[in-house]
Amino acid sequence: HYFIQSNLRMSSGRSDEDYEVLHQIVSISSVNFARKSLSGYTELTIRPLSDVITFISLNCQQTKIYNVTVDDVPDVKFTHDDPFHQICNDPSKRKLDYFLTKYQQAILKNDYDFKNQGELKIEVPKETQTKLTSAHLSSPGTAKPTLKVRVEFDIEDPICGIHFHVPNNDISKSHLYTSQFANSARYCFPCIDSASARCHWQLEFSVNTNLTVISSGKLSEYNLSSDEKHKAYIYKLDTPTAATGIGFAIGNFEVIPEPTRNNVAYFCPPGLVPLLQHTTEFLQRVYPIYVDYMNMSLPFGDYKIVFVDEMLGDYQSFASLTTASINLLHSARIIDQTLQTRRALGMAIASQYFGVFIVPESYNDTWLVMGIKNILFLLFMKTIFGNNECRFWVYQQMIKVYEAECVELLPPLHLVEKSQSYPLTSGNNAQIFHMDPMLTPPHILHLLELKSMLVMRIVEHRLGNKELIQQVIKKLLSLAWINPSGGSSSINALLSTQDFLKTVQVVSGKDMSDFMSRYVYQPGFTALNFSFAFNRKRNVADVTIKQNTLHDCEKYVGQLTVTVQEVDGSFSNLLQVEKTDVLQELNCQSKSRKNKKKKIPLFTGEEVEIDVSHSDQDSPVIWLRVDPDLLWLSKTTVQMPDYMWQALLLHERDVVYQHKAAEVLPMYPTQATINTLSSVLLNEKCYYQVRIQALYSIGKCITLAGDPTVNEEVLISLYRKLYGSVDNEKFTKMNDFSDFPLYLLQQEFMKTVGQIKDQAGLTTPRVVQFLYQQLYYNDNQNNAFDDSNLVVAIIEGLTHTVPKKADFKQEQVLKLVKQVLPKIVCYLNVDKKMPSYKQIVSCACLRFISKLIQYGHIMDNLKDSSIFSAHLKHGQSLHVRRTAIELLVEFIKKENSERDLNTVLSLVEFDTSPVIRCFAAEQLYLLPLFSKHEECYLNNLHLVERLWRLLNQHPDFNLRCCLAQLYYTLYGRSTPTCVPTNNCAVVIDLKGQTARSNVPGIPSALKFSAKFDDDRKYSSDDSSSSRKKKKHKFSS
Repeated sequence: HYFIQSNLRMSSGRSDEDYEVLHQIVSISSVNFARKSLSGYTELTIRPLSDVITFISLNCQQTKIYNVTVDDVPDVKFTHDDPFHQICNDPSKRKLDYFLTKYQQAILKNDYDFKNQGELKIEVPKETQTKLTSAHLSSPGTAKPTLKVRVEFDIEDPICGIHFHVPNNDISKSHLYTSQFANSARYCFPCIDSASARCHWQLEFSVNTNLTVISSGKLSEYNLSSDEKHKAYIYKLDTPTAATGIGFAIGNFEVIPEPTRNNVAYFCPPGLVPLLQHTTEFLQRVYPIYVDYMNMSLPFGDYKIVFVDEMLGDYQSFASLTTASINLLHSARIIDQTLQTRRALGMAIASQYFGVFIVPESYNDTWLVMGIKNILFLLFMKTIFGNNECRFWVYQQMIKVYEAECVELLPPLHLVEKSQSYPLTSGNNAQIFHMDPMLTPPHILHLLELKSMLVMRIVEHRLGNKELIQQVIKKLLSLAWINPSGGSSSINALLSTQDFLKTVQVVSGKDMSDFMSRYVYQPGFTALNFSFAFNRKRNVADVTIKQNTLHDCEKYVGQLTVTVQEVDGSFSNLLQVEKTDVLQELNCQSKSRKNKKKKIPLFTGEEVEIDVSHSDQDSPVIWLRVDPDLLWLSKTTVQMPDYMWQALLLHERDVVYQHKAAEVLPMYPTQATINTLSSVLLNEKCYYQVRIQALYSIGKCITLAGDPTVNEEVLISLYRKLYGSVDNEKFTKMNDFSDFPLYLLQQEFMKTVGQIKDQAGLTTPRVVQFLYQQLYYNDNQNNAFDDSNLVVAIIEGLTHTVPKKADFKQEQVLKLVKQVLPKIVCYLNVDKKMPSYKQIVSCACLRFISKLIQYGHIMDNLKDSSIFSAHLKHGQSLHVRRTAIELLVEFIKKENSERDLNTVLSLVEFDTSPVIRCFAAEQLYLLPLFSKHEECYLNNLHLVERLWRLLNQHPDFNLRCCLAQLYYTLYGRSTPTCVPTNNCAVVIDLKGQTARSNVPGIPSALKFSAKFDDDRKYSSDDSSSSRKKKKHKFSS
């Protein structure tokens, strides 16, 4: 990726500080939703740390400064400069490396932890300087007098930092909220925007009586004005907090208190209280999990969760406040959203401890706070959802990180050398910017957070006792809360990697330096290939381990656990892995199977009957598991015979390896495999994710079997056994989703059946008929739960049946699919009048229509992107707009439609929703329209100039990260090939009748082409002088 050359600004404080902030007041006196503006002032109490102070620098962007007062001296001189207004000033350069260099310089120019500079530079009055000098001369050993700096400001139509949500210009339903990330508090109010600048806060708000204010801190005063038109809120935060930890929300909110805690409350927009109550009722079980584990109540005392609209991400944490997406709210009828909502809110509460109260000392230490936060989250997952769900979630995240590493190397979690940089550039600023959110796209930060969680699980295991990591966490919290003087400490709340390692050594006595050098200081992921052969004479298993490190990273070394299930029980072995290829022996503890046992003990202590008649009678090994606790950053592939995988799937209690067995078995598409998978699918006691994978695998076996008798009827008959009517299995019974796993399995049935192909790789008419019947006869009248997701699954299954070509082999299928189209259009129209949850039915219908358009099965007058463009407009739900963008980008890639590309870029540039802006940019680089150096109609100078302008001038730094990633995906780090060289102004292609320019202000070659066409239209009898004149006119 382009950006990880440098990703983390240091925030540990400086030795050359001129002053520090002791207290800050932020007062918002006016909020105007019609103009999307707010105004007020901020007052900072500053303590000088040097004898002479001539300037005070504050961070301040996208604000208008009206007046500055220093110690009651009004109209103080100041300068306000935004270095991000135009990052690159050289119009001849369009190179990403040049942009990154200038961008880093702009960031460092106004960073508090470097050179004490900021966008707002205030000149200290001479009388104030004289007062400070006199105080120093009269009492040189005493504390210097404090200064009060008051800045009056106004923010109008902000792009980032603060978001105004005004639906359909309806002021009564509007609200605003802070949407900050690291070092982005400057977009909300003037401040010192650094994690090391922590102080006490007072937040004051004066709003109309119909509005409610929820802010960081504890509500200390609430007053109603004498005319009863305004009310005032005053929040105080006595725990030293950085400016990034300050957030607030203002709007017409409704509130419900937490019944088990008098200092916790939840807020939502009007009319959503029933959803809010159902969504948050489980949280009363969450708080005791964290409080008991850390022996500490919520770090800021009070706690509020506010659900807001058009939020970027699921939640954002501030001191004593969490703003959460309104999309997390759901009713009791919606059961599919439950897992995602509970995970998000569980993580949000964990972030109050590590992420807001304790923050990384520098961005280079971000992995540490992320990792510890996720250790708390795993505790929550295990308690709320159970051990199986927790383990399987960890396994899913490990696979996700591995797949990302396969595409491109992720950077290390912590950079050690200042010149170290991954993967593309180097420089002295590499440490400074490592994992800086202003330079790192959100999806990369998410992957690094997942990797931090995996690494911290390994740390927990290396300590030997899970209680030791608990003691380490308690120690860090106690150090952050109390200092030797007995007050709140701001320094100890900054957590560094070195401080963590010292704490670990103090608590456990273990040195983690070797571990850190391999897992934290180095990048990479590995793939382990494990195979074995049984030696009958010696009764041992000869094991071969091959390690394949991605992108030539260093190999992993250490102990690898191998658990062997034998006839006499389950036995764990430790293998020492020091090389890429390892050959070792595992001693078997059991004899051969000649003396058969009816029951075999498992690792859980349970005894089960296992049929070993189809296995090697001389071998006591039934199956084995490699790294069962997921303590290696690797994807492990185990080579075993099919009968071992079948036995493992049927009888093992480790859900991760059961899932792996179900994944592997389609490699052996025999009837025995299908029977094993079918028995697991029908087993109600089996973990639901394993049953779902068994379903997928049966579908793959049907496709790979090569046997005409093994077809879609195998799955359809299984479906009827589970969901068929009691009176007649050919008809599906009425919906009843009271059995949640069975409901999820029913959805996956629809998707899997749609993907079944015959021996020629074609969809059969029976598949389309079956899915259409499910859609037509779907009956949800007596069901207590919503069936929108089931309808979506059926439509998704039908989408998979659309043939790629309209040939005679698929004529009947295509005819059936087109008969389905009116039903799909009907669902699309009904969903507009009676919307489903998040309008997910509309999204599925659009995908079905898109597939028909993509494969050319719709009439020519409908074969365009108008249906997608119509769903991009405001008023559509967020999910519909995102789906329309996704499908429109696919259409652009297929048709090379410049008009539709301009539509998407207009969303990137002008849309009022930060979610849509970033999502549109992400889709353009996740599905690139062309590759680097590829000749493509869309690869032109106009696109380069537009992306370069947005990259340099757009104030949304989240969007700027996405745009930089897009620019890198399309053009790499070098200058785009369509950009003319520096030595010429115009390049004319006479044969192609086009022209390209590197002159600023003329972004498109089409203008030159059009004028060129006009000027070359002269008659053959034109005089030579007239031709020269016209040619001269064109050249000028």
